[in-house]
Amino acid sequence: MTNINSTIQVSYTDTELHNLIEEFITHQKAGFTLKGVCSYVLYWAIEEGKVAGVEGPIESNELHPGDRDRVKRTLEAIVEDGRIAFAEGDETKYDIIKR
Repeated sequence: MTNINSTIQVSYTDTELHNLIEEFITHQKAGFTLKGVCSYVLYWAIEEGKVAGVEGPIESNELHPGDRDRVKRTLEAIVEDGRIAFAEGDETKYDIIKR
């Protein structure tokens, strides 16, 4: 079964997902987008075999909506910690807070 034009669900635990997102953030020099983080998570899920219920080639480049929500909630928690901030006027873009 090939997944063409469908979304991909990842099998990361919340802790694994959080750690992956933290790793992504440490590599950013300035701002980033929710879409960029989701692409990073999907890339590593495919590389590490952490995709759920997929057989055959993976031809999708989009996370399952539930996983996008998990990524967004994780980013919101990091915003609350004060390490990143929402970009002005757009809650899908984030700025790195320099310390």
